[in-house]
Amino acid sequence: MDETGAPSVPGADSPREDPPRNDPPREDPPDNPFERLRSRWLIPCTLGAGAAILILLLLLTEIVGFATGGAFAADDATRQILSMLAGYGGMVAWLVWACRRAGVDFGRLIGRVPAGHDWAITGALLAVTIAFSYGSWELVAWILTRVAPDLLTWLVQMLPERPTGNLGHHIIMVLVLVVAAPLVEEVLFRGVLISRWGVKWGSRAGIVISAVAFGILHANVIGIGFVGLVAAMLYFQTRTLIVPIVFHAANNTIATIGMYLPGGSDAAAIMDGDGWLGFLLVFVTLPVLIWYLWRYWPARDAVIPYMGGGAEDKDQGAEDDDQDAEGSR
Repeated sequence: MDETGAPSVPGADSPREDPPRNDPPREDPPDNPFERLRSRWLIPCTLGAGAAILILLLLLTEIVGFATGGAFAADDATRQILSMLAGYGGMVAWLVWACRRAGVDFGRLIGRVPAGHDWAITGALLAVTIAFSYGSWELVAWILTRVAPDLLTWLVQMLPERPTGNLGHHIIMVLVLVVAAPLVEEVLFRGVLISRWGVKWGSRAGIVISAVAFGILHANVIGIGFVGLVAAMLYFQTRTLIVPIVFHAANNTIATIGMYLPGGSDAAAIMDGDGWLGFLLVFVTLPVLIWYLWRYWPARDAVIPYMGGGAEDKDQGAEDDDQDAEGSR
């Protein structure tokens, strides 16, 4: 008799039992801290912290100036430098507060240098982007001189100017523009805001909105807005902020050199341009930028780089593929 009660047949095979299944436990989806991060506090926190930092810096300057007999008094050049430091200090204060509160890993957010990245292509893209940014600004300035000269005057006043102080002022200005600005702005706009708005509205919307905000901050929505779009594409391509930071730093280095050239900070020269050079640069470079953005524009359901794996994950995946290929030979 078998286990079911039926008579057993001599020589017949006993029923087989299925082996126990060892399925791996189902893993919960990874935690996304940008679902908890709230960007609505960016502007009030940045302004509040920046104002507090500026007041503190001005107070320290007055104290030092009083103690040294006015040698370090807060002149116009010093106030300009302190205002820039306070502005970026306010951004850093919000970044630290918001990201720590949401549980963002800064190491994962920034990533590392991607192996095998073609920096020559990035350099060529930088040249095209700078030419378009300059050309679009010249063209917009030419149009505004005829339709809204007061608006153009206000926009020109928003641009950074070459400091008129001593060597120390110039050194600090260069460090802020070439080092601090690219690092802070890329972490803020490409890293945090694209990730937050990408989670809320989708990656495409996050890229566009962050680029517009980036252009507004620099009083050049079209030219600098395209810089933001290109930097975002580099971020999604490489899954690391290192490449956009280097791209941004190189852009600011060239812009800073131009600012120190004769006539580089001449507002009258900007407002008296004829517009032809701007039109020519836009005509040549805009198709290239449109092709690049179309070629690398992320899919509608693209995962933000923070959740999709950093450059180190891509490198590890490439190594695993190579090992699998060798094993199959």
